[in-house]
Amino acid sequence: MFRKSFVLCAVAVVGLAWMRQAHAQLYAREAPPGSTFVHVFNATPITGVAVQVGDRALPPLLPYTATVPTFDDYNFLGTSRDNVTLFRQTQFAINMLNGTNFGGTVDPRLTRMLAPSPDGQFRGLDPNTNGFGGLTTDQRPNNFFGYAASARQTPSRYIFDDKTKLPAITTYAVLQFVKAEAAFNKGDKATALAAYRNAIDAHITFVNSRNQDAAQAPTQISAAERSAFLADPNIVPTDPAQLTISMIMMQKYIALWGWGHNELWMDMRRYHYTDLDPATSKQIYLGFTAPTTLYTDNAGKMVWRIRPRYNSDYVWNKPGLSAIGGLAADYHTKQPWIFCAATCTP
Repeated sequence: MFRKSFVLCAVAVVGLAWMRQAHAQLYAREAPPGSTFVHVFNATPITGVAVQVGDRALPPLLPYTATVPTFDDYNFLGTSRDNVTLFRQTQFAINMLNGTNFGGTVDPRLTRMLAPSPDGQFRGLDPNTNGFGGLTTDQRPNNFFGYAASARQTPSRYIFDDKTKLPAITTYAVLQFVKAEAAFNKGDKATALAAYRNAIDAHITFVNSRNQDAAQAPTQISAAERSAFLADPNIVPTDPAQLTISMIMMQKYIALWGWGHNELWMDMRRYHYTDLDPATSKQIYLGFTAPTTLYTDNAGKMVWRIRPRYNSDYVWNKPGLSAIGGLAADYHTKQPWIFCAATCTP
């Protein structure tokens, strides 16, 4: 009886942590800047994040014990399940951390999150280049586990181990970025800057913690590295007026990289992939270029929505799809109304 009560209590605590973060996360994911819902986007995240997630003590993480022979309790991104072995990091991701996008300041997370090439340098691939392009064998980026070609060994790296915990919904760092963006759009740059700094600091903690889940290869980011990085004005401006929306969204990209794909895509669509930062007249996501080779039905257009599964609405609700244009070959390239400007036809 005691054991059952203990388990139920533990489940309740974890469930409470999930609900608090889910509530705060849902406040601000949907409304793009300038939309008719901007008042919701600007107001509720600022107070909602603080109320729903007041501290970092209850991060809703999914643990993986990696003991079941059928791999049911193994991390989807880990070595044993072999789901991401042939994937490689892009140069776009590398440039977020190697100083290219932040005034030359190299991020200490670079060597703890991403994988080096066999020659020790950190490189990424260009989606518009076939395969590894002209890179030599020693220059080709290792896989996410840290090994060449299709090798799956331990120790692994960052969130790509069988036992690495993954966020169930979101993280404290991501919610702080939500708060920073909302405050920034409201014009409260001081609050935005404080939340932005908190977010980066929290993600450094997240990176260190994930690299300890299974004694992964990367070393811990030291207190000295953390302090120096957060004190660098290229990363955290001393003047709130110097903070830009580009800085917030690119740092949020780093915090979501590898696991928060849906949120990343949501953010990039809210800023229409290549929107410009009014403060700099440069792209908010510096260096992002659309793939030049797209599916034929795209007709050169980017993807804005996921098509329904072919064994669901296309079979059981075809008239409903027809009513919203869901049978069109390029349906997935039509902007949902929530991303549309005044001239957009969803």
